Amino acid sequence: MHAEEKHWKEEGKNYKKVQRALEEKWKLVPAFLQVKGLVKQHIDSFNYFINVDIKKIVQANEEVKSDADPCFYLKYLNVHVGKPDVEEGFNNTKSTTPHECRLRDMTYSAPITVDIEYTRGTQRVVRNGLLIGRMPIMLRSSNCVLTGKSDYELSKVNECPMDPGGYFIIRGTEKVILIQEQLSWNKMITEDYNGVIQCQVTSSTHEKKSRTILITKHGRYYLKHNSMTEEIPIAIILKAMGIASDQEIMQLVGIDSETQKRFAPSLLEAANHKVFTQQRALEYMGSKLIAKRFTTAATKYKTTADEARDLLATTILAHVPVPSFNFQVKAIYVALMIRRVMAAELDRNAVDDRDYYGNKRLELAGSLLSLMFEDLFKRFNWELKMIADKNIPKIKAAQFDVGKHMREALITSGLETAISTGNWTIK
Repeated sequence: MHAEEKHWKEEGKNYKKVQRALEEKWKLVPAFLQVKGLVKQHIDSFNYFINVDIKKIVQANEEVKSDADPCFYLKYLNVHVGKPDVEEGFNNTKSTTPHECRLRDMTYSAPITVDIEYTRGTQRVVRNGLLIGRMPIMLRSSNCVLTGKSDYELSKVNECPMDPGGYFIIRGTEKVILIQEQLSWNKMITEDYNGVIQCQVTSSTHEKKSRTILITKHGRYYLKHNSMTEEIPIAIILKAMGIASDQEIMQLVGIDSETQKRFAPSLLEAANHKVFTQQRALEYMGSKLIAKRFTTAATKYKTTADEARDLLATTILAHVPVPSFNFQVKAIYVALMIRRVMAAELDRNAVDDRDYYGNKRLELAGSLLSLMFEDLFKRFNWELKMIADKNIPKIKAAQFDVGKHMREALITSGLETAISTGNWTIK
């Protein structure tokens, strides 16, 4: 005991020490800037995107198949972002410096090359180092020519050693990507929306981005998603996930009398729609699907119930994994969303604050570019698929070579436009 008392006495002495004056604290800011700099976060985030994230995006969307020929496929094996260069003549490139790009009104960008494996007629072709587009390079990032150079070497390439970098050169003008704030992804946010309590989750994976909302209406709970024409009663969603008995549903949501009383109308609604089994629930969901914009030959063989099941597995709450249609984890997640809404209805203080920085993410250059690149890469692949669908039936004698149909301008101009105009519209 004495040792402990002694310890606390020592602690007390420490607390009585004089706090530093405010003038002292002003030294913190210059010290921070000296160590970290103002653009370090942008450069780090861009480096992560170029070295790690871009590979994950290509891996998540690695296969292109065609409905016209089941044997045709294109698979991306690897992706690589090179060093900045310019095209001097036909197929003749030389490395460049940021200063040259400023003077000659060019974009400081590096080639994005992929290794692919695809079928041409009956044979399998592997091609390495195929250009799919150009990536604008941030000054002083890992792929920039200025990185790791001494002040003397920098002055040789006409760069100011004090320039912190962190910006891009697009068609000769210097562009900085501004930080944008977003509500956190993959996180439940309970909010009061025009007097109605709702719980929303914006899911984000490398394959899919989607937003799911759980709302209450006339004392019942519904799931709202933009792939459905109308809100689906929550009990039907849970039944479609394979939790067919009402008892199991109540065990997930909560068995206390208050919860039972609040959830009873939702269970009753499922009974009113005569939904008692998983198959019937999937058929009900299938009847509420929005008509697809792009119909492919593969969709002819799917029933609406199958489509609803795929939607539940891959698109609704996309970030919760569903291994081989085992919906257990996702059902628990949905039940938790119901609990959150119920808690917020009983106690208005349980509502999350949208403006609180803990519920937000600051999107830096890397994450913004990765969203943009992912969108363009998907469009690039969709275009390849359309070309394959059109051309394979036509050329029976000659073989269809997908390598000749890659438009690198799509990705190049997409990234350039986004950085130079500043609108990051994701289709």
